[in-house]
Parts: sequence; structure tokens; C-alpha cells
Amino acid sequence: MSIADGIRKVGFRRWYERQLIEAHACLVTAFLGVIMIAVCLDQFRWRDAGVKPVIMIGLAIAGIVLCIKTVRAYFTILFRAEHYAQQSVCGHCNVYSGLHVVSAPHMDAESAAGEWLRVRCRKCGHDWTMSDASLLDMTKNTL
Repeated sequence: MSIADGIRKVGFRRWYERQLIEAHACLVTAFLGVIMIAVCLDQFRWRDAGVKPVIMIGLAIAGIVLCIKTVRAYFTILFRAEHYAQQSVCGHCNVYSGLHVVSAPHMDAESAAGEWLRVRCRKCGHDWTMSDASLLDMTKNTL
């Protein structure tokens, strides 16, 4: 689901809350991956015969990959949510998140690079554009 569809469906505040919940679920998953790595390394013994050492190495590698992917997802989701939250204040009446999406590009969520949202304040009717152009530069430099 694209950002515009998510905001249209549940409103900006709930969309923002859901993004934070999703980001922190990724962080918890990363911690579980670290625990999986620690357990596998603790149970690993070269002297064991059979496939047990191979399974432990495989699970440890899977834990490392899981940690890397979920930490990247955590920062990506968190940066995107914070970036849009900073732009969700009306310039005229200073209302936070009292907006609805007027228009957005027709893209799927995977190709949302350079996404923009045209939004309107529900209180005063002021229009502005929320963009993720600077967000793309920030995430490339950070991750």
C-alpha cells in the first residue's frame, strides 16, 4: 500500500502510529535475530559429528541476514514516518496532522522513489505538497 493510500484509508495520525509500530516490530525482530545468533554460536561445536555444526552455522548466517534486513527496514520506515510528520503541519493555521490527501502519483509501494503528496488542511483549506526528495538523500547517506 502506498503512503497516499495509507493516509487516505486511516488518516495521517493513525498512519504515523502504524508506521512507528511497524518500525519497532522490525527492531524487535532484529533483537530476536541477535538472540538466534548467540544461541547458535553457543551450541556450535566443531567436535560434534554429523550435520549439527552445519545447521548451527546456517542458522547463525540466517540470523545475521535477518538482523541486517530488519535494522535497515527499521531505519527506513522510521525516517520516512518522521520526514512526513515534519511536513504535516499546516503553514497557515499550524494544525498538526489535520490533513487529507488531494492527489498523489499513481505508483505501487515498491517504486515510490520520489513520491509526493498534495494535501489540504481540514481546518483552513490551505494546500501544500509533502515530498520525500530530501528523505531519499538522507537514507542513502545513513544506510
